[in-house]
Amino acid sequence: MSLPNDPIFESLLAWLNQPGILGIAIVGSYSRSAQNRYSDVDVDIFVDKLPEDSYTLRLFNGKLVSLKYLRLADELSSLKKPESAVWAVPGLRQMKILIDENGELAKLKQTADDFDWSDLQTAADEFAVNALMGCSEEAQKIMGGLLQENESKVLYAAWGMFKGLSFAAAVQAGLMIESENRIFTMVQEHFSKDHPAWVRAFRLSFGMDVVANIPAWQTRGLASLDLYEQTAILFKDIINETHREVIENTLKLIASFKLEYPHE
Repeated sequence: MSLPNDPIFESLLAWLNQPGILGIAIVGSYSRSAQNRYSDVDVDIFVDKLPEDSYTLRLFNGKLVSLKYLRLADELSSLKKPESAVWAVPGLRQMKILIDENGELAKLKQTADDFDWSDLQTAADEFAVNALMGCSEEAQKIMGGLLQENESKVLYAAWGMFKGLSFAAAVQAGLMIESENRIFTMVQEHFSKDHPAWVRAFRLSFGMDVVANIPAWQTRGLASLDLYEQTAILFKDIINETHREVIENTLKLIASFKLEYPHE
């Protein structure tokens, strides 16, 4: 065991290492040596049985500490689903093991080190296309909200569209998310060269960019419809028959809507 260079960890371990604890690891910015004075301390605590509060925040010696209780079986299971593996694999690879009573955390970390994304690509494609189909509802809400000039309706649906499609694209591409702080950067870097129209819609739909003389809610709504279209282009070779009818109908509705709705 090698403690990070901060005196808080020795006393933190003494506080956390109670009967029933299988292992303790540091994750997040401290595990990457990327912390600053505003960073919280992310601690994963491995147990056989989860407590009632499996996640909580505490102040310890003046630092904000994030405590997450986990079961080894659940972490292993997370490596078998693409939507969780993109988060779990980098986190497990980076984690600094502080306590490992039976060597189980070391085995878990090795499993993450040996992880092969190709084993999950088919499931990732299915997850992504299902997300695109699911966002058809958001697309129709956005179009209805724009016609009604209902700002709240447009923004809530656009938020859902952005979350659903940006994550679907990341999962389908197999992007390993090393830090939630970099996810937007990673996505843009990955798609900017071959799919600049997708990146433009991505940025406008979340409000990273604005369009002059157009209210932000309208810009975000219209850009979210663009994001749906551009994501369908990204996924054109993997759209299955189960979801094709809904997706193609949504694309037709968006194309028709754009003809009647004034926009840039």
